[in-house]
Amino acid sequence: MKFIKGEFYYRINFPDQGMLYPLIDSFVFVGMNLSDEDQEESWYFQFADGYGKYGSVVDTNLGDRKVLVLNKEQLEEIYNTESLVTALQSAKWRRNNPNKLE
Repeated sequence: MKFIKGEFYYRINFPDQGMLYPLIDSFVFVGMNLSDEDQEESWYFQFADGYGKYGSVVDTNLGDRKVLVLNKEQLEEIYNTESLVTALQSAKWRRNNPNKLE
């Protein structure tokens, strides 16, 4: 997936083994390799609430500075809007069809 600065992305976490009940975090992609300490390619996602209140961590030092930094292998945790909808529909299908999962 190609990430676009300023676009929204999501991380889904399923606390249950059946992947029935999704927990969703929202992020804004703010760039790659933003720290001199990055040892490998790193993708930076700012939590959406801080981005919405204070703007990008790249452009300002105000407010909430929380970011999620991922390496290439961890990017599979990130969804765009279309893939988020697909993942949520899949979770709904699993909840509605428990007998077909065995």
